[in-house]
Amino acid sequence: MRSTENYAELQGKCGEVQDNSESDRQLFLERLQTLFDKSFADLRSFAERESRPFEEVRDQVAKWYCQDLFSPIEVPQGSLAERVSSVLRSTSRTLESLEELTGLQSFFLVVNPSDSADEGFLGGTVSGREFWRCHRGCGAAGAKLFQEQCMKAKDAKKSGLRALSNVPLVNAPARKKGPASSLKSEVYASVRDAIRAASGIRNAEMKWTDHSKLEVAYDIRIVGWPSSVPLQNPSHLSVSQNKQVLEALRAGSMSFERIIGPPATGNHPSSSGSRADDDGSEATTEEAMDISWAYQDPDEPNPQVSVHLPNV
Repeated sequence: MRSTENYAELQGKCGEVQDNSESDRQLFLERLQTLFDKSFADLRSFAERESRPFEEVRDQVAKWYCQDLFSPIEVPQGSLAERVSSVLRSTSRTLESLEELTGLQSFFLVVNPSDSADEGFLGGTVSGREFWRCHRGCGAAGAKLFQEQCMKAKDAKKSGLRALSNVPLVNAPARKKGPASSLKSEVYASVRDAIRAASGIRNAEMKWTDHSKLEVAYDIRIVGWPSSVPLQNPSHLSVSQNKQVLEALRAGSMSFERIIGPPATGNHPSSSGSRADDDGSEATTEEAMDISWAYQDPDEPNPQVSVHLPNV
């Protein structure tokens, strides 16, 4: 009986505290409103003394407020890693705000050439980050390649040598595609689309030389691969062999099927940047050593990235 009375008394005190808190907030808002009204009155008086239109004074104050609102947030004290992370996330949020205001799309990649274990940081708008993740040769592999290139440049600078870029030039003249090249492109695109449809992972890629990797990476397996076609990249297959793969896929005699469980959902972008290697799957040691991503076949089409931005 005594415990029931204590509980009732405690409930009454909690209700009083809540009522007092709400009352304090209302008083706070009233005082803030009074200060706001006084500020406007002071601005009107200032405009009259300066013989300026009140709208001009008000607009200038509004500009200053917006500048302060979008100015970089003061970096909190702490370790260097915490401060760097704070700056990167603040920059990413600023670019997202810029998208909302102007519709501009962007992304940025940051790596640490002094730390080989650093995974990098990918920031910017959702569409920009998805473009980097899904574009062939980019994502975690591209971030690692960029980091390695920066390391070489750093070492060359120390030794006084000029670092020569070994990254393929993007403005190299395009070769005219013949029937064989078009066929290879069609094989690449068709197989990629089939894998992504079966796995549910929007940036899934074919493991041409080792089909068992599909089970590890995407929980799917290939059924009906033509027995006369070796496990090789389409660029290394003959026209006849590429035709066999494409015809088998179109006829349905070759397909990709899930092993267990529901379709994977792939990676979901965070709201304000993420680690550059966030690709929705855990890489095995063997996968980490696979550098097939570094070879961009000139005949292979770049995947089309379709990103649906949330309504704001």
